[in-house]
Amino acid sequence: MRNILILLFVVWVAIPAATEVPPLQVPIGEIVEGISCLSNPTQTYTLYVPPGFSNDRRLPVLLVFDPRGRSLLAAELFREAADTYGWIIVSSDNTRSDGPMEPNTIALQALWPEIHDRLPIDFDRVYAAGFSGGAAVATVLSRATGELAGIIACGGRYFPDQLEGNKVPIFSTAGHLDFNYREMHLLDDFLAKQGNPHRLAVFEGPHTWMPPAVAWEAIEWFELIAMQKNLRETDPEIVSSLFAADLAKAEAYAAEGRASDASRRYREIEQTYAGLTDTSEVRRRAEKIEKSSEFREQAKTIKKASAFERRCDESVNNGLSNLRSADLPPPVTQLAREFDIADLQRRAQQTDRMGLAAQRCLNALLTGVAFYIPRDAAAENQHALAATAYELAVLIREDNPVVWYNLACMRARLGRDEMAMEALEQAIEVGFNRTELLTTDEDLDSLRDRDDFKQLLLAAAK
Repeated sequence: MRNILILLFVVWVAIPAATEVPPLQVPIGEIVEGISCLSNPTQTYTLYVPPGFSNDRRLPVLLVFDPRGRSLLAAELFREAADTYGWIIVSSDNTRSDGPMEPNTIALQALWPEIHDRLPIDFDRVYAAGFSGGAAVATVLSRATGELAGIIACGGRYFPDQLEGNKVPIFSTAGHLDFNYREMHLLDDFLAKQGNPHRLAVFEGPHTWMPPAVAWEAIEWFELIAMQKNLRETDPEIVSSLFAADLAKAEAYAAEGRASDASRRYREIEQTYAGLTDTSEVRRRAEKIEKSSEFREQAKTIKKASAFERRCDESVNNGLSNLRSADLPPPVTQLAREFDIADLQRRAQQTDRMGLAAQRCLNALLTGVAFYIPRDAAAENQHALAATAYELAVLIREDNPVVWYNLACMRARLGRDEMAMEALEQAIEVGFNRTELLTTDEDLDSLRDRDDFKQLLLAAAK
């Protein structure tokens, strides 16, 4: 089923418009970048129309929102599944996270008429996928229009106020080390209680887009939901194939002693395939697992780890807020104690759920001190605060070359040239390889005439 359709030549077609607007000329089976929206040419997107397109067929469409506007990267994740199931992909260049909502509002206002007027979409099957802040953009669009058939939320935050009363199906996913991992579980629990069709998939990785295999799973899940809701014709072959794969996954969890994961998957299967195939045996297996002592013990462990992670998240958020508002940045040793970095690092060595929770807490703290605080501090010329944040970051991840490099830049800005050189040497030692920055970055101007800096340049160029 997951065969990749290879086109030997490009077929150009004129897509008929739903209203009197110029049709798009697009190559079938090719990703096309930089298409301007008709209503607002400043808003652009990457488009993919799958093989098998015909003028008399309307297709599902997936709007994709990356938090940095990386439209090609995001579209590529869904391309193979779009080939097989016949989905159009529209991936925005203009969506953003960690800032005002205005750029996203402008992007949505341009994309919404674009897909309805210029693309051959199935108006009942408009979906949206977003990563991190892009997941929130998808949720806002669902609330504003009430017309989305589903949302793929990857590594996002939990915003119940945007979903209360909204029964849109949601496929949520996060990496096992994503600092938003707990948020995605909170979202899935909320959806279960509210009665939304829902599924949660956890993949191996940090805060990032899901891998293509999980993107496949999401598209296939929405195909099943569409059959359930009579939004497409039921295909017994697809139902049988996906049911068998889902069941095999649940059984593998059970065989591995992962009672909690097996229970979750059995319950998801029961919900997803209701009305499509007999799920009575699935329900029986779920009930049997949920009565086991193994399931109860795992539930206690999960609850304990979740409570620890919640307390840690609160501590990190409060600590970062205090650091932002401090008149003078406290000593790094004091901050390390306040954030319990040593304890978190010790816990993170464990391979159990508590160890994973500690790793996610460290990742959340690292994101704050290696990105958010320095970004905001540098914008206000608060270089001492930025340097302190980076010094804390290298305590957390001493093998991160970018953090060491940024620390060198802030120290140079502050006139701490000797310490800047130490950080720069450490950056190169642990793998910093963007040597062009050493000669062009204005932050390092105070180091240019130093002999040790010139020697470092020569060494880095080899």
